Amino acid sequence: MADNETKPTTKEFAVNDQANCYSGIASIKVNGKNAYELKGKFLDDLHNNAFSGTNGEDAVEHIGYLLRIVNPIDLPNVNQDKLRVLVLPISLVGDA
Repeated sequence: MADNETKPTTKEFAVNDQANCYSGIASIKVNGKNAYELKGKFLDDLHNNAFSGTNGEDAVEHIGYLLRIVNPIDLPNVNQDKLRVLVLPISLVGDA
């Protein structure tokens, strides 16, 4: 992790902008400003492989899948944990 990277607070982890998650664009804020947007093939892949918790789907397998596609993403000044927390709700559907 970069030395100049700030650690997010618990509140920042808990806040999830549902409007952005379901519009097909997920924004990542750095220093209070939208710095990055996740869109296109990445979000399509998350949506196409969304976890619903039905039909014998394995939650542990889904988390493994999620980590495999999120871990290679290295955005300057963006904490990996914050990125994971942003992406997880996008990868869930229904009551999951």
